Amino acid sequence: MFARRETRQALIWITLTITVLLLAAALLTVSGLYSVAASRGHFPWTSWLLKVGMHRSVATHSLLVGSPPRLSDDNLVRLGAGHFHGGCVPCHGGPGKRSNPIVYHMLPPPPELSRVVQDWSDKELFWIVRNGIKYTGMPAWVALKRDDEVWAVVAFLRALPKLGAQDYRKLTRSQDRVGNRRAEERARVGSGSQAISACARCHGSETSPPISSLVPIIAGQPAAYLESALRQYADGDRESGIMQPVAAELDADAISLLSKYYAGLSPALAGETIATPEQITRGQAIATLGVPETGIPACLACHAGSSPTFPLLAGQHARYTVNQLLVWQQGLRATSAPGAIMAPIAKRLSRQQIDDVAAFFESLGAPRTAGDATTRVGQRP
Repeated sequence: MFARRETRQALIWITLTITVLLLAAALLTVSGLYSVAASRGHFPWTSWLLKVGMHRSVATHSLLVGSPPRLSDDNLVRLGAGHFHGGCVPCHGGPGKRSNPIVYHMLPPPPELSRVVQDWSDKELFWIVRNGIKYTGMPAWVALKRDDEVWAVVAFLRALPKLGAQDYRKLTRSQDRVGNRRAEERARVGSGSQAISACARCHGSETSPPISSLVPIIAGQPAAYLESALRQYADGDRESGIMQPVAAELDADAISLLSKYYAGLSPALAGETIATPEQITRGQAIATLGVPETGIPACLACHAGSSPTFPLLAGQHARYTVNQLLVWQQGLRATSAPGAIMAPIAKRLSRQQIDDVAAFFESLGAPRTAGDATTRVGQRP
């Protein structure tokens, strides 16, 4: 009886204590006495709770993240570098790149990533980049389903601590000079000082190729196709956490100017393919004849220059082509009119057929007219 009475009294005291604490917290909240000013830091115990809670939340939720790709892949690192310089440096800084003084007065201030990435696992970094962190100013990825883009940023973050200022400038092409022509200036620095990134940093210009084989060769593509693609990105009809923020910064004149600028450039070739002759032969059959038994039309029916609204594929990076077909298979590019045409075709392709047709187009030179695409079929650049 005595023990039972003491237990009951203890429960009463615990309940009263919790009630008083909750009432005190409610009073503090309603009174407005607690300052939410970013000019003042949190109480030490508040900071500790927030930090521990964030780390535990990231660790728990990242358990569901799938296995990462090979993060040491140079092309993946370069793709991530291009986005990091435009999308991450303004807040986090980078080697030789200081953040704006405004950033230092954010609460909490964005960390210098080269010093903290080692505190997180690959999957945790992926979860943070993809989902962002509440109450920190760290946004979620614009296109949440584009895991391929998020992993590219993670790959670069893994390489970041080893980069000096000169290495960083070379990797991100942030040392390139701005030319005098208006079109080239727009291509390099975007549409005004608020542009998130520079087109040429990733896609190259008349003097440089794309930064990575995961970035498309857009030089020499039809202007109508390039303009349509930029508008789709700007309107959110084509999902990409890298391209949507860039395109959204462009006005109609800039989109038109950039499209004509890149359409007028001589296309760079993808380089020497590593595909086998057998693979290229199989891909050629799909590109020229299609696969009638599974409802797959010939690729060259649309992608040889017969229509200015479809991209030219000859000479395109195989890795980029493969990745885009896989994105279509996931249903992530079916929201636009061209995407709705391509999505069901992509879903009928097996992974080997995707690899084969991508290898075939990479093995070709980049045509400038509709006739060139068919005359060069089967020829190596």
